[in-house]
Amino acid sequence: MKRLAFWIWLALFAAGCGGESTATMPAAWSQGTGMPSDRSEMPAAVLDGRIYVPGGFGGETDFAAYDPAANRWTVLPALPQPRHHLMSAALDGAVYIFGGAPSLINWQPSSEAWAFDPSENEWRSIRGMPATRMSGASVVLGEAIYIVGGNGSGQDTMRYLPAQDRWENLPALAQPREHNAAVTLDGKIYALGGRWGQQGELASVEVYDPQLNAWLPGAPMATARAGFAAVVFEGRIYVFGGEVLSGRNLTLDSVEVYDPANGNWQPLPPMPFALHGVPGATADGSIYIIGGSDDAGGIDNQGRVLIYRP
Repeated sequence: MKRLAFWIWLALFAAGCGGESTATMPAAWSQGTGMPSDRSEMPAAVLDGRIYVPGGFGGETDFAAYDPAANRWTVLPALPQPRHHLMSAALDGAVYIFGGAPSLINWQPSSEAWAFDPSENEWRSIRGMPATRMSGASVVLGEAIYIVGGNGSGQDTMRYLPAQDRWENLPALAQPREHNAAVTLDGKIYALGGRWGQQGELASVEVYDPQLNAWLPGAPMATARAGFAAVVFEGRIYVFGGEVLSGRNLTLDSVEVYDPANGNWQPLPPMPFALHGVPGATADGSIYIIGGSDDAGGIDNQGRVLIYRP
């Protein structure tokens, strides 16, 4: 019914407006140019104002960059190997990708890693992670990239120092989690939600303090969720969508925001569409939610670019 309703809406919308429009979108939302290929279960990384989106279901080697100012996508050289459920981050002029699994048939996590230099328009291999990992998150803090959560051959948090092409193992999360998100705020790393085995989806939050080299409990989200988007915008953490598989298959359209000033999560009006396996990014003064799937526990890839202005 959900998919049928969407196609009915799309047909009526196109007939009434003569093409793509944002007239029916909620006030805070608009749509950008759709992706060159519909994808889900992929990350996004922002470098010099462009949003880079590598891999994912629907195009495991696809790689493209979105320019928010021009509302335009550029197709870039394919990934060295197919990857979904990979991690990505941008630092010091390069886009990095880590781990993931190679195909719908092969879900074995990898430890391999590569860097893309936009000035050279090519990929290069870098030192692989100390452990295999997929379905985790990656963030930049200082001059390092951190791999947080995920499935693989270990649970340690891993820190990559690009200048030295070197990895370090750090303390593991107190609560193992995969399909989680992670962001940096005020010099600390927030590990958000996800799921873990029989525990199912998680609302819990952990905060890494680099001074203590330890994960500490954070304020839990109001809604347990996995496979969702998370960003920091104007000093607050926003989370979007996700899925719940425990006891039911449900794709979420809910949005929450965390304000460190009061330490509370607050609900916001929902997204225009329920999505999971979807990355988020901030650029050009807005939040971007890219691609994703609207089928909980499955693949029904969408290629939308949703733009949110709080």
